[in-house]
Parts: sequence; C-alpha cells; structure tokens
Amino acid sequence: MLSPEKNRMLTQVGAGTPMGELLRRYWHPIAPAMELRERRVKPIRLLGEDLVLFRKPSGGHGLLSRHCPHRLTDLSLGWVDGDLMRCAYHGWGFDSDGRCVEQPFEEAGPAGGFHDKAGVKSYPTATLAGLVWAYLGPGPAPLLPDFETFSWEHGFVELILTELPCNWFQCHENGMDPVHFEWLHSNGNAVRLNPEAPLYAPRHTEIDFLEFEHGFVNGREVETENAPEGPFARSSSTAEGGILCLWPYTLASGNTVEFRVPVDDHRTLNITWQYSVLPDDVRTGVPESEEVPYWYGPLTEPGSDRIITSHTGNQDFAVWIGQGTVTDRSAERLGRSDKGITLLRRRYLEAIEQVARGEDPPGTVRDPAANVRIPLPLPRKFIYTEGVPRVVFEEKLAARKKSGLYGIGGFLAVQAGRPDHIQTMYEKAAGITDGSALGSGGAG
Repeated sequence: MLSPEKNRMLTQVGAGTPMGELLRRYWHPIAPAMELRERRVKPIRLLGEDLVLFRKPSGGHGLLSRHCPHRLTDLSLGWVDGDLMRCAYHGWGFDSDGRCVEQPFEEAGPAGGFHDKAGVKSYPTATLAGLVWAYLGPGPAPLLPDFETFSWEHGFVELILTELPCNWFQCHENGMDPVHFEWLHSNGNAVRLNPEAPLYAPRHTEIDFLEFEHGFVNGREVETENAPEGPFARSSSTAEGGILCLWPYTLASGNTVEFRVPVDDHRTLNITWQYSVLPDDVRTGVPESEEVPYWYGPLTEPGSDRIITSHTGNQDFAVWIGQGTVTDRSAERLGRSDKGITLLRRRYLEAIEQVARGEDPPGTVRDPAANVRIPLPLPRKFIYTEGVPRVVFEEKLAARKKSGLYGIGGFLAVQAGRPDHIQTMYEKAAGITDGSALGSGGAG
C-alpha cells in the first residue's frame, strides 16, 4: 500500500505538482494529425491545462493557452486566418509563438494597439506516427522518441481514441501487470463464450521484469501442459523481449502502442496506435501522418451506462474505471502478482526526485543519431516487419469468424466500434475480396 501523500504524488498532474513537473519533461500525443487537417482547430486539455491546437496552411501546428487575454474568450471558438489563430470575439490574432500580432479595432485608434502586452502562452508541437504531439516543459525540449514500430511497413495503421473518467496512473500500472491477461482477457472471454463450461487459459506461475533505457520488459512463465486452443499469454523470458511498459505512460505490444495521456487528475485520454499485420504479399509502406485514419471508440453500450467489455481494450477500460476515479492505494492489499506494480511506483517516485535535482528523467532522448527507428525488445518482430503468409492470415480470419471473437487480441480491432469506413480501408489494404468474411465492420 501507499500513503495518501505518495498516492497524490503519483496521480496529480497539474503544473507545480511533483508528477506534473516530471510529465512536463516528455512529449505528449494530443490529437490525430488527420483530424486537424479536417477541422483545423481543436480544444485540448492536457495535464490540467486548457489549450487550443490549430493547423496552419503550411501543415504546421500551433498550440496556445485556450483563452484570449482580451476578454478571456475561448480561442477554440475562433478560426485559422493565414498563419494566425483568430479570436472570434473581437478578431485578435495570435501566431504559433503566442504573440498577439493583430488587434483590428485597437490598431485603428491613435495608440495603434498594444500587441506586446497581449501575448498568450505557447508550446512546441511535432508530428509523428499519425499524431500531433506537444511539449509543455522547460527548454531545451528533448527529442520526440522515434520508435521502430512507427516505421514498420507490413500493417494497417489506425488511431483509436477514448476518454476515460479515471486517473492516468491506474491505467499505466496495467502495463506492469501481466497476470491480468490470464483472467480479465483470456478467462473472461472463455466465460463469455461458454458460461456453463468455460475453458480456462493456462495459469501464470512466475513473472519478472527487466528495466531498459526506455522502460520495462514484462516476462512470465505460464503452464502450457494441456492448454486449450485459443489465444492466451505464452511464456517469455525478459531476455527474449515481451510486452513493454515505456516512459512516461505507454504500453507497446507489437500490434499496438497505447498511450494513457493525462487530461487532468480525473480523466485520461487513451490513444491506441493499432498496427494490424497484413499478409506478406502486400506492403503498405509508412503512411504520412496526415493520412493515418482515426476514430473515437465508444466507452458504453448504446443507450446504456454499461461499459463495453467485448474487446481487449474495453475490458481494460472497465477495470481501470472500476478502481475509482483516483485509486486509493492506501487501502490496497498487494501480493505476488504486483511485483511490477511496486517496481513501477518506486521508479516514478525516484524519477520525480531526479527532475527536482535538475536532471533529465528516464527515457529522455537528446542525441539525434540515436533517435532513428529506436529498437525495442519486442519478441517475434519479423511478423510485424515481414507480414504473415496469406494462408495463415486467411485461416485466422476464418477462425475468428467461427468463434465470434472479433478483435480480441487485436487481430481486427483492439476496441469495439470500428466504423465501417475504417473496416473497408482495412479490408482493401489486406487484399480481402469477400468482405463478408469479417462480418460487420461495427463488430470489430
């Protein structure tokens, strides 16, 4: 268990808080680049700060504090005018550096305006992997890590976004809890398929963790004797690689990279970069950021407040939210399965101290030569880089259709609610000629 004081240190993200200062030393994904191409202006809340993101005609982005200093109007109600973010109320214009460069009515008066006294806070942005990123910390900013996953060329890439009514840290702890896969996902799915006689997955017997430059590798031992057929976690040593828990709040499993972005102390924006492996006879190349499709995944069933639990990602959401808006870690009773959880908490408290001493936190990249397709210790990477034989691909599709397990394990979509137009794009990329083989696009 943790003291209430340490729990606050791990969960509060506002400016001036210990964790808020740590998180401000990292880049954060804040929106799909394609969405900004379509709408050009988007209100953003990140680390407890209200911001406005806008796309300039050149394709670059600006990120400013949300409220115009004139009458504190919400700038996201305005529009992009050339390279300026224009306030809808009185037309004041701000550039991407936060400078007020136009005050139409004031400029018509004898004083000629007061631009130098009317700026707003601005933050650097970058684009990578279909996402717009922001840096809210002190300069000089570190480099945005360019992980190798974002350069793989044998998959269909899409972005899935869902806002969750809970604190980011309980979401991130999931990345250091391999035992949950056995129960929440494998056994939970077995019960859904056959409530009267579920075929339980093999039991975990040991877990281990290895820290590396960018985070942690999950290792595990699983009993496989007489294992039932179907998807389940297999044994993997940390030396072989495994599911990764990366700084500051990212999980990487090969077919997904999942970001648990802190909106504020009580909300988290879960962004999933999903990479669906395609047959080896097709090659998609690396898509341009503004070409990566995105969708917002539903949290609850239509017409109900019941959280969806049909897909892997949705199952995770349900248990994170079920821990309370902010988990009271002083009331926990931890056991053997929580070895990774206690390690993670300790390392974050240590990283807070590093930042307080003026040091870079773990996972910081500053060497441009080292920031090119950063290799990650993921197992069986050849699947993602080379694709799978088409016969194997089609066999798995048929098995998924027969079992009804659309999306479980990320084969079609890690979350429920994939829109039909995204499903059509996926089928086209995969070279699937009979779309009926996958069932309804809304199902997975």
